[in-house]
Amino acid sequence: MALLVYAYDLGGALAVGLLGLARTLPTLVGVPLATTLGDRGSRVRVLLGLYLTALASAAVAAVALAIDAGLLAVLAIAAVNAIATAAIRPLQNAIIPGLARTPDELVAANVASSMGEGIGLLVGPAFGGLLLAFGTPVVAVAGAVGMALATIAVTQIGPDRPIGGRTAGSRTGKAASEAGRSPGALAGLRALRGLPTVLLITALFGVQPFVRGALTVLIVVASIELLGLGDPGVGLLNAAIGMGGILGAAGTILLVGRRRLALVFLAALVVWGIPISVMGIVPVAWVAVAAMVVVGVANAVLDVAGFTTLQRIIPNEVRASVLGVFEGNVAAMAAVGGIVAPVLVSVFGVAGALVVTGALLPIAVLVTARGVRKADDIALVPERQLVLVRGVAMFAPLPLTAIEELAGSLEPLAFARGEVLMRVGDPGDRFILIESGTVEVEADGVPLRTIGPGGYVGEIALLRGVKRTATVRATADVTAFGLRGPAFVAAVTGDREAARSADRVVDARLANRPDEPA
Repeated sequence: MALLVYAYDLGGALAVGLLGLARTLPTLVGVPLATTLGDRGSRVRVLLGLYLTALASAAVAAVALAIDAGLLAVLAIAAVNAIATAAIRPLQNAIIPGLARTPDELVAANVASSMGEGIGLLVGPAFGGLLLAFGTPVVAVAGAVGMALATIAVTQIGPDRPIGGRTAGSRTGKAASEAGRSPGALAGLRALRGLPTVLLITALFGVQPFVRGALTVLIVVASIELLGLGDPGVGLLNAAIGMGGILGAAGTILLVGRRRLALVFLAALVVWGIPISVMGIVPVAWVAVAAMVVVGVANAVLDVAGFTTLQRIIPNEVRASVLGVFEGNVAAMAAVGGIVAPVLVSVFGVAGALVVTGALLPIAVLVTARGVRKADDIALVPERQLVLVRGVAMFAPLPLTAIEELAGSLEPLAFARGEVLMRVGDPGDRFILIESGTVEVEADGVPLRTIGPGGYVGEIALLRGVKRTATVRATADVTAFGLRGPAFVAAVTGDREAARSADRVVDARLANRPDEPA
């Protein structure tokens, strides 16, 4: 707000347009480059670096406005600030899945983020408007103070924790391998080639910012030429979208616990577009305000459902790079939408342009719905495997992404009563989780323990690098799941707390003590 007002005072609408370009064009390359760093090192450190860059640019902006540094200086500062702030969201979205322990926590985190963003977009401009009475430098200082508080909050995020990955031949491995061979911004694009469902959702998601960019222009024209609301109507209609965003963010709490979100994402896109068409079909002021409230609600639902779906289907190794490309696509499509909107008005008139713009999203959904719905099948792991993995004490410290990868890597096994699952002296090749039935563990002919559903065997040889230390025999028909040794060892040893828990389990079993409780 401070930069916009300052630019307008210097050069009117042209200067404001140049400021918009300075905040948009550099992000198309800068954001993918910045987010790629998150896949090559510590994402938390890169995120902190982005916050520090945004803070520094905000502070420099305050000084520049105070000394009247001129338009060129403001444009340069705006470009740096735009790259840093635009790269923050994809980095945060890449980090959150590694912090969440359950699917519900992941959805809840996105709900909280959406609600906070909605409140910020409503309160921030209002507070900035009040401070404008004291001059644009004061507004810029307030922004810098807010950024400083946010930066302090980011320093409280713990260090990155490595999480177990799939085998090299998997979808994850191929995407990561392709990305690793690509420099800079190309890493995310190369990764997307191996992720067709993610690519489809990214393309579909891009239609929404195109419509949003067009709507930004159409609201101005419609308020003045179609609805008779004049200049104040522009603020009213935009405020209606903001209010709808807050209502929608509160309503997204209902998505917590819902495992399938692809249909919600598609429905939100349809609901995003229809009210815009309605505003053109029924050009009445109160209808337009109500329509914009609905758009705001749909926008909040769209963000939660869409980002959660992407977070769960983009492999961890390339998540930051892919989300960086996604963010660049959003910025580019919004800019194109703003350019196309006047053309639509000249061809179809104001009402016709609204109808055409609003119809784009439902049409895009009809074309892509079948492919997008596959995202749920990719993201979901059968619940019984998830329950078994979560019940293992040594896996408890792992984040949701690691738990789901482990559950998805389990291989079904079956043993008849009396059959040997593993024999003392054999090499350790896999970790076995018991789903039903019971097994008896014995050494030197002496029974050591009986293990039932939810229990597990085979961890000692894998973690200590020794031969099997006991024989395990089924005492009833057993159904189980096996996890290959490399995946098990990578998951447990890659997390400090999980490794400590595993050591306690191994020590207890070698001493023939009760296991650590799940």
